[in-house]
Amino acid sequence: MRTQRQDDPEDVVAVRERNTRTKNSSEPVPFDLTFEIFSRLPAKSVARFHCLSKKWASTLRLTYFTDLFFTRSSARPQLLFACHKDRHVFFFSSSQPHIFHHEQQHSSLLAAKYQMKISNPFFSSEGFISTRGLVFLRDVRNISFLRGTKHQAPVICKPSTGQYLTLPKVKTRRRIGVNSYFGYDPVENQYKVLSMTWLVYGQVDYCGEHQLLTFGTTGEPSWKKIQCHLFYSLRSLYNQICINGVLYYPAINRSSQDYIIVCFDVRSEKFSFVREKSGTFGSERLINYNGKLGSLESQCFGGSCTSINLKVLEDAEKHEWSEHTYVLPALWKNLVGDTTARFVGVTRTNEIVLSSYYQYPHAPFYVFYYNTERNTITRFVIQGFEAFKGCYFHTFLDHVEDLNMKLVIHILKDAFI
Repeated sequence: MRTQRQDDPEDVVAVRERNTRTKNSSEPVPFDLTFEIFSRLPAKSVARFHCLSKKWASTLRLTYFTDLFFTRSSARPQLLFACHKDRHVFFFSSSQPHIFHHEQQHSSLLAAKYQMKISNPFFSSEGFISTRGLVFLRDVRNISFLRGTKHQAPVICKPSTGQYLTLPKVKTRRRIGVNSYFGYDPVENQYKVLSMTWLVYGQVDYCGEHQLLTFGTTGEPSWKKIQCHLFYSLRSLYNQICINGVLYYPAINRSSQDYIIVCFDVRSEKFSFVREKSGTFGSERLINYNGKLGSLESQCFGGSCTSINLKVLEDAEKHEWSEHTYVLPALWKNLVGDTTARFVGVTRTNEIVLSSYYQYPHAPFYVFYYNTERNTITRFVIQGFEAFKGCYFHTFLDHVEDLNMKLVIHILKDAFI
């Protein structure tokens, strides 16, 4: 497996010298200042500068710059929204608020900015996964084949630059259905799609072939078969999360009916699992809790709820979980009202975030931040969705812009939307 290519010191020196040469009398912009300026621009603007000339392309491909850009972007994470309307998915983003300890319980406004749209005749509120700047839409694109047959293919898109890619078809003659999951390996700097074909016997679904698609390497991406050493028949759900190179998703042990969470190491491509004794199958939301796997009790939450239950995986080998129950303040019912919210995740400062998932005709779209330490609620009204009344939304937390040009330019081939 290839590791990420490091910049050749001679290449960096050459770029420095080239940028300092000029044919006119104006003072050249220092090399480091150029990178500092570009690192503060939106990803879409940087991608456009990349297309100006070979000089700009070689400069903006340097690992030094892409790492600097990602560091800057990580310091200003965004909220990302996906909305389905008229057989398209529309993406919007807004700044992610910082909840300071001195703030009191209140409501505020956030403005959503349009990013891109992509054709998608299907919509599932659980069919979206966001990982390091890319969004994976599972099985949404109709691809026509011989004799009029169609295949629903996954799509990967990059909202910050407006690019997308339809994945190649999983090659199998045994396919009844396909479940796909999306993970990222930070060591090898690779994205991988794990797909499982399903065989149906009566009322039972059995996991068939496991196949893997890898991005970030040379050549065209292609599927390869891998072995699953879990001797279980599993029915997978759409709920998933990738934390520090490990992909987690829920499943059922068909022989014992135990609720388990599969752990797939994206780098080593090995499977394991953890048991969750008190879990209710399909109802919990998997989250990243300070680098650990966590789960919140229910994916749908309303004003009548009085508490939040959080479980955190402390030891995967021993299957040990810690559990925390937070009693909501009285203000919760007044702020939420009749809105039905869904858990989005937990911030780096341990605020539990929920959001609306449906834009009602006569009600705003809300995002709620619950501070577990101070037991306070902050409600944000998202502006910019006025044309999407009656539409369903999916909200992502901690969305960042990543300028991995090798992936963006070489793999994501479609033009800007």
